[in-house]
Amino acid sequence: MLTVKEVTQQLIDAGISVNEKTVTRWLREGKLKADRSAHIKIIYSVNQDDLTAFISKLKTEKSSEDQQTQFKKTMLENERLKEEVDRLRSAISIEQAKVRSLKKMLKAEFALTDYKPASIHSFIGLDAATDKQELKKELKKILKALHPDRGGDERLFKVMYEHYNKLKL
Repeated sequence: MLTVKEVTQQLIDAGISVNEKTVTRWLREGKLKADRSAHIKIIYSVNQDDLTAFISKLKTEKSSEDQQTQFKKTMLENERLKEEVDRLRSAISIEQAKVRSLKKMLKAEFALTDYKPASIHSFIGLDAATDKQELKKELKKILKALHPDRGGDERLFKVMYEHYNKLKL
């Protein structure tokens, strides 16, 4: 048989933070089984098996409470994430609508203008009817002027060289 002090110590050792007053209250309320002495002083003696069962019950209740708390936290986090997903979906649909509107506006603008794509002939300043040989000669002149070794612009040289190679093929 264990005394209140010994019961308190075993509960603390089991990871349950209590004091002697709490243990005495549990004994008076009947939560923990104990035999009472017949003396004037109230002395409780607790059976080891009853204490072990009580510790097990407390741990189970604590575990259940922890699981419920964790479940509530998880549910709240899920709700917050659902709201965030809904907000992001709304933002995406708004942006998609903007893109569609801009595409329509660009199509309408191109339909209204007399846009003719630039050709190499118009870029050099020759008529579209100019033959290939004349175009090659003009491109060679431009390539010589644009060559980086002669102080020309390397990017323009590369672009014009690509057009020259297309004509050679």
